[in-house]
Amino acid sequence: MAIEPRSALVPDLSMLSVTLQALLGDGKGIPKLLRLRLLSVMHTPAGRAALRPMLAQPGQRRQIPSAVAPLTPVGDLPMETQIDALRSNHNDRLRSNLVEIYGDRIPPVWRELAERPARWSRALGDALADVWSGPGRDAWSRSRTALDSELRRHDSMLDRGATHTLLNTLSPRIRFDGAGFVLDGRVKVPVGNRKIVLAPMISAPDSMVVENSDPVAVVVGYPLPGALASWSPAGLPVRESSDALATVIGHVRAAILRRLPQPMTMSQLAADLNCAPSTATHHCNTLESAGLVERIRQGKTILVRRTPRGCALVDIFT
Repeated sequence: MAIEPRSALVPDLSMLSVTLQALLGDGKGIPKLLRLRLLSVMHTPAGRAALRPMLAQPGQRRQIPSAVAPLTPVGDLPMETQIDALRSNHNDRLRSNLVEIYGDRIPPVWRELAERPARWSRALGDALADVWSGPGRDAWSRSRTALDSELRRHDSMLDRGATHTLLNTLSPRIRFDGAGFVLDGRVKVPVGNRKIVLAPMISAPDSMVVENSDPVAVVVGYPLPGALASWSPAGLPVRESSDALATVIGHVRAAILRRLPQPMTMSQLAADLNCAPSTATHHCNTLESAGLVERIRQGKTILVRRTPRGCALVDIFT
């Protein structure tokens, strides 16, 4: 039977991958600025609790139930569609997914969540929505040129009849043997009569996502080299003189206000602005004296956030 892989842009695979990598805290393969921005929006306990079981321990292969993606992509799948599916799905298959992975020895970290799958699914949807509305959409947009180029590579190789070559040049971690995929040299994923969907991801170089539970398609999410290279260390576009807010309060202070839809620490702000912490502190002090930002304490951490007055000012000049 002829193998005809399909290509798909599936941002939820990338968002889940980079978020888990950021939460691991090792910083491997994720630009520091992006990691800090991801962590800055992961502030809800329910969201972190929904993601925590998917963090592999050192030396372990990460086990992710297919319930994290209620909709199996057989083509491009918008992020908002998958988020809506998570938020509205009872996700009764979570427990069966866990049994497939762990048998009757479901880890304690999963047990409580498996008893309330709808709550877990909503929390995961909310967490990914926060990531997408924060740095996620920006990271995906900055990577679109690289992603589109990769899809053209797919088309070119398929047109030349180089299907097996394509399937064996996705990642060093995965190989295609004609009957299916072999992950990490030991985990076999037979394809059978199912479709193969290739989904390039913006993620750490060693990331892989293989969705094998769907009867229609095997989805292979693989890291696209260089996809995050466009994430500028400065993290901020140059403001033109037509920026009315910057004209009123200054470029740096306007950038700070725009960077605070969610609270951030001073060190996160400094990294985001690509400036010294003392510079960020100086401008935040000025904004605070004008009633546009305020400092709040969460445990031992001091966060900066916009006040209602600051939000109103940003809205006026947006």
